Amino acid sequence: MSVHQESLEISKPSERMEEAPELEYRAVSHDSLSMFLAAIGGAILGMLLTLLILALINGGTLSFSGGERLTNFEATLDRVNENVGAVSANVDLVSQQAQALADQLSTVEQTLRAELANQDTDIANLNTAVSQLDVTRQQFDLFMGALSQAMSEMQSVGQPASQSATPAAPAASQAATPAAARVMRSQEVAPDSISVILFVDANGNGVLDDGEAPVTGATLSLTDGAGSVIASERSTADGVLFSDLSAGEYVVSVEDAAGHTLQSAHTAEIAVAEDATAGQVVYLPVAAD
Repeated sequence: MSVHQESLEISKPSERMEEAPELEYRAVSHDSLSMFLAAIGGAILGMLLTLLILALINGGTLSFSGGERLTNFEATLDRVNENVGAVSANVDLVSQQAQALADQLSTVEQTLRAELANQDTDIANLNTAVSQLDVTRQQFDLFMGALSQAMSEMQSVGQPASQSATPAAPAASQAATPAAARVMRSQEVAPDSISVILFVDANGNGVLDDGEAPVTGATLSLTDGAGSVIASERSTADGVLFSDLSAGEYVVSVEDAAGHTLQSAHTAEIAVAEDATAGQVVYLPVAAD
């Protein structure tokens, strides 16, 4: 009896050992089926997403029209290229026109500069001509004074001795009339200034020549148009300079010739113009000792 029980006890573990692999196989089969179903679901989901993307690309439909859309896109791209080429051509044309305009402006600038230079030359020539005209006028005044004196002397010589004493006073009066002071324009003097030069006229021609000495220590005054003396100066080796004058009429007067005898009038009338481009120089000759 005891032996039989032991055999029964031994057989029971054997039966339990045979049932365990069946349970393990069932668990593995269940996991494989789940994985297979998950793979099929992922494939279906990927296909749905692909169809959705295609629908979005084709404008909400799944019909394939990519070739036509690609052709339209290429045509649009060609038109854009043509427009870009036209704009580039227009930019090149505008650039050429701008360059031509710049060249024209440069030519106009050069022309204007040349005209301004010519005008400066003309103004300089005009000032030179005015200065020469002033010299000619002074020489003419000297000539007329000498001629008047000669005529007076001829008249006094042609009269009888009994009457020569009577007209002697007019002749002396005419002979004593001095020539006008010589006035010239000079670019070396400011337009609002008057320079006065007293000099010893060694040859008596009324013109300041090389080697003729200036008179120093003489007193000269300047009177404005209202008759008021606005300046009084003593002459130096460079003469006297009245500067910073307003436009108007002025009179230069020799108050004291420093012991010399003037060969011209002791006054000179000067007009300072508002638009003057050069100053004026008054030459006052005195007799040589």
